[in-house]
Amino acid sequence: MYWIKFAICVFYDLFDMTAGRLLFATPFAGEIVGVLLACSLFGTKGIWYAVEAIDPTEQLDGFVPTATLIALAYRRAELEEREMLEGPRP
Repeated sequence: MYWIKFAICVFYDLFDMTAGRLLFATPFAGEIVGVLLACSLFGTKGIWYAVEAIDPTEQLDGFVPTATLIALAYRRAELEEREMLEGPRP
């Protein structure tokens, strides 16, 4: 299931940094959609997508794949939690 979420995040980030810059004419519309998407996929950890709203020039979208970074951090936390419960792998 994680890989599907990861693929959705990569697709959304690619869309946001290319066509999303033209389609989201309303300022911060892309960030609102991104926060909703990330929160629906990763729960409260998805709120970190709102960090993109700090940049009012919308220039970070082209360089920082925020949803993908959240997905990678979620996976790492998930693996660390599993290792803690099951013990280290041989």
